[in-house]
Amino acid sequence: MKILILFLFISSTCIAQRSYFFDHMLEYQYEFYTDSSKNKNVYYFTNSKDNSYFARLEEKDSLNFNVLLVEHDRLRMEVLLKKQDIFQAENLVIQCTYNWNGVNHFKFRTREYAFISAADTLIGNTSLQHYSLQYIAPRKRRTRHVGSNHYIIQDSTDFHLPLLTHPTAFEEWKEEKNIPNGIFREKIFYDHKNLINYRYILKGYHRMEKSISAGEDCMGK
Repeated sequence: MKILILFLFISSTCIAQRSYFFDHMLEYQYEFYTDSSKNKNVYYFTNSKDNSYFARLEEKDSLNFNVLLVEHDRLRMEVLLKKQDIFQAENLVIQCTYNWNGVNHFKFRTREYAFISAADTLIGNTSLQHYSLQYIAPRKRRTRHVGSNHYIIQDSTDFHLPLLTHPTAFEEWKEEKNIPNGIFREKIFYDHKNLINYRYILKGYHRMEKSISAGEDCMGK
């Protein structure tokens, strides 16, 4: 009987949690063009074979990170975690301190956007693949003040699926699958006047093995 009770406890604990596995950490310099005080380092935990989820980390203070855990069309969750725990622990279990339903009710927006290939970009002596996510109704783009994201891909990273943090970009990728794999070396957002608003610049990336588990009560559906 004791063995049965223990088995049920372990099983219910496993079922009550949902785990996200990461095999890479990407580090970026975020540059905000109209206010340099917003410049900062941003880290992403990613799974190179599954881009349906990611974790974004920003420094809160010398001891803590603000962590945003996202599973597209399911969960968006913010937590505060100690830097020491993040970098030392292989398995992190987080509580539902602040989360909201991540269900995407705007999948129809993919009709209004498209990934467009651009000419390769030369950085140093290296030619890098370049594509953008564009609003495909130019007149409405001007009246609605819609911008565009441009992605320049780091060479020799085609082992990694595209990191697409915006839900519309991810849904468009699922429908079309017409962009190359690879970690973006730069992601640049142009506003409706075609001026750069902000930019992410890759500082480095490396392999790792880490998981983050969240309770099923955190799930959006």
